[in-house]
Amino acid sequence: MKCKEIQKLGIAYITKELSKEDELLVEDHITSCKECAKELQEINTFLTLLSNTKEDKPSSRVKNNFQTLLKEEIAQESNKVIHLQPKKDWTMFIRIAATITVVIGAFILGKISNNTTEIISGKAEQQVLALLENQSVSKRILAVNNTTKFSTTDTKIIDALIKKLFNDKNVNVRLAAAEALTKFSSLESVRDALIKSLETEKQPSLQIELIQILAKIQEKKALEPMKKLLENEETPNYVKQELRYNIASLL
Repeated sequence: MKCKEIQKLGIAYITKELSKEDELLVEDHITSCKECAKELQEINTFLTLLSNTKEDKPSSRVKNNFQTLLKEEIAQESNKVIHLQPKKDWTMFIRIAATITVVIGAFILGKISNNTTEIISGKAEQQVLALLENQSVSKRILAVNNTTKFSTTDTKIIDALIKKLFNDKNVNVRLAAAEALTKFSSLESVRDALIKSLETEKQPSLQIELIQILAKIQEKKALEPMKKLLENEETPNYVKQELRYNIASLL
């Protein structure tokens, strides 16, 4: 089994959803591949951290302890950088990201559903904002996908997503940020950020994602930058094909 296949099966392996045959194949691979073993350990550690979140309303002391433990976790992991191969098939990434969203959402909702809205929002926001700055690419992607449970009033979360969209060095994190921002597209600041990103982004996979998002939310202001990108000689033909199709839907 190759590393690419392990990355696809990683979440299912950790959550015990694989068949016995596939589980043995994964275990056989990670005994000889340190990189895949580390990545699975990173994800498992993060899921364990989420699953251990207490359901009872925490006191100030518990909240302080939570922040201390979170900072220690980030400090311990800060030197571990997971080198993920760029995903040429952006649609496959979106499917993987969607799977991660379901898994993480289940952990979060199952553990904090009995807390008050204020406590849920405060604790979850701090946790996500911290993980968005983690050195691990996989943890940043998990954190980005976990932002979808917030509302349009959570300006810190939205601002952090926009920052990831423009500044994160990993294209997969930027892809996840663009997809997550779709939920907040009712905000003019978000729509403007998506347009600006289309004007500056050079990665074709992310260009396609932005084109589809802007067409889906029927953002007419995106027509001009789309036409400019279409006229640009350096734009790949498959991106131009996506542009022609979506420009027509906006006219």
